[in-house]
Amino acid sequence: MFYIALVNSLTGRLRALTGRAITPLRTLTRPALLRIRGARGRALAASVPPNERETGWISVIMPTKDVVGYLDESLRSVLSQGYWRVEVVVVDDASTDGTRERIAEWERRDSRVRVFDVDVSDPNAARNFALRRTTGEFLAFLDGDDVLLAGAYRDLVESIRRTGSDFAVAGYERRVGRRTRPAAFWIDEAHANRLDRTTLAEHPAIMVNAVQWSKVYRREFWDRAGLRFPEGGHFQDQVVSAEGYSRATAFDVLTRRAVAWRIRQDGSSMTQQGVVPRQIADRFSTSIRALEVLRRDAGPEVERRRLIQYLSNDIAIAAASLPDMGGEAFDALRSGLERLAPSIERRDVWDDVPAESKVLYALILAGDEARARAYIEQGGLDLLRHRLVGIGGAAFVALPFWGDADAAVELERFRAAPRELRAFAHELGVDAVPALRESARDDGSHRSTGAERAPEGSWSGGARDEALVD
Repeated sequence: MFYIALVNSLTGRLRALTGRAITPLRTLTRPALLRIRGARGRALAASVPPNERETGWISVIMPTKDVVGYLDESLRSVLSQGYWRVEVVVVDDASTDGTRERIAEWERRDSRVRVFDVDVSDPNAARNFALRRTTGEFLAFLDGDDVLLAGAYRDLVESIRRTGSDFAVAGYERRVGRRTRPAAFWIDEAHANRLDRTTLAEHPAIMVNAVQWSKVYRREFWDRAGLRFPEGGHFQDQVVSAEGYSRATAFDVLTRRAVAWRIRQDGSSMTQQGVVPRQIADRFSTSIRALEVLRRDAGPEVERRRLIQYLSNDIAIAAASLPDMGGEAFDALRSGLERLAPSIERRDVWDDVPAESKVLYALILAGDEARARAYIEQGGLDLLRHRLVGIGGAAFVALPFWGDADAAVELERFRAAPRELRAFAHELGVDAVPALRESARDDGSHRSTGAERAPEGSWSGGARDEALVD
């Protein structure tokens, strides 16, 4: 208990010097603060036998594979939380860069770290392996290259304890080198308001947050809902999230961010390899499987909302990577869209999908790879470079191949979606979408200026920079 006594001693000394109460932790640099919190957690945990680490404890499952350059920061971010009741179950998947040896060092000095070895080349199989070896009342996940933000587990656990919900979900941010950036705008929008004991029917927008590492579950719920990671392939978080959201009696939505998701500058992260044919095929397979789960467990309206999200966000980001794709990757993209075609032809789906994406999808589905590439080269995904046109009381965006008979993209594909109209309204200073529609006359148009930045409603200037999935 030396470190606990040290903190108390520092508090007393500072109070004596200043005549007022000061929390010494706030006067320390962040590295020093993390060291003190980590030491405090180690000391407190050492007094709890391993077989008694259940009630109040969070089992954090961390699959690792050649992440030695990121591992220390990731583990420290968990073990230095103010909420010290955490067991980190690390499953190393045959690392060859020193990751395994580094984990062993952490395990030797902190009883809250346990490590297991597998050789499966699959983080989902590693997670399932760990699930059978955890004991905590609560369950969380973190990748070995990501960073848990201060106070995250405290806030997530306090929420579900207070409300009785099955799990709580927070937002996240991106980390590129030493810089942090917001996640795609639809993540922040989904977390704009605090919601206690909500459901998918009440807040379907939350489905855009499909990652596992921004959530804390009650382990009892995880088991009762029959949750398990599908093994093999990529983006399997999509399926688990669909099952969790749709099978929960209630869940909590927090406004805070919980995790800094690392964007590796060398592109080595699995989710950054978005132009590999197998990854593209997996993206569609997991999306379709998640839609099937939602239709069965939550109903057709929730499924429809998720399909719109996929077409507007995830699949749109994949399609935006077309300039970097080879022929096989393009074929995989076209094949995936063909699998979704029967659903996306519905008017109640298309109307809410951005025209930016609808036109590109039309070209891809037609097998017109040359025009699809030209569409992106000509700024088809930079919404505010183009005119908003009113026809018959509806608003359309004059994107590349507008009015081009040879391209044969039907007019409806250019119809502006609500979020595009919001983007134009934001850029033009128009307060309401109806006013914008009225001003877009049949023979006139609006062209935005100063469109270097991406406003609310457009992902073109932000989310697709790394061609990633949120």
